[in-house]
Amino acid sequence: MRLLVFCCLISAATLRAAPQQPDKQELYRMLDEIRASIRLDDWNEAWRVAVRLNGSIIERLPTTGASPDLELQHLESMAGNNAITRGPLLARLARTALAAGDLKKAERYANEALAESKHGVFWWTGDAIHQGNIVLGRLALRGGDVEEAKRYLLLAGQTPGSTSLAAQGPNMALARDLLERGESAAVLQYLEECGSFWGGNRGRLAEWMALIRAGLKPDFGANVTY
Repeated sequence: MRLLVFCCLISAATLRAAPQQPDKQELYRMLDEIRASIRLDDWNEAWRVAVRLNGSIIERLPTTGASPDLELQHLESMAGNNAITRGPLLARLARTALAAGDLKKAERYANEALAESKHGVFWWTGDAIHQGNIVLGRLALRGGDVEEAKRYLLLAGQTPGSTSLAAQGPNMALARDLLERGESAAVLQYLEECGSFWGGNRGRLAEWMALIRAGLKPDFGANVTY
């Protein structure tokens, strides 16, 4: 029997620190708890543990390596129509839809990500807030609304963080595009905010900020596509 499990609610408190994902030993322990609950016909407990397990699994899913269009189809198939299963994938759905050139879907998924992020603090909440605002900001910039794009950039920097943001850092695509338009003050403020969730940046934030203050454009590397 195939067991379908869903996302994990960590807390309803508004915490600045990102929830930590369990290690592999903890995942094995959760599997054992699910098996034990099924043997006892304790379906509520099996569901509760399965919810947490699935959230941990989804965060570890790699990208497919396919084109943005195929990646979008893959993510939509995984997400389904259930709000519980969609939540963890909304940030990636919005970002992938934008990469695929489907602006309507990108806007819809970004707004859905931000709406779902208001329902509590999940392990994926920080990514939803960050990427949702980045996507909406990039769409605003495409429409020529620089002020709105700057507003979304700063909102993206106010994310409570996540394990992926703590490891990989912020998405810099919108910041890069705003720098091209001379909006260095907004980008510097954004980078200041990013320091609250990217503590292990190994000096990259300071380097980027120094270059921007000197009138130069940093190479943001993989953070432009993340």
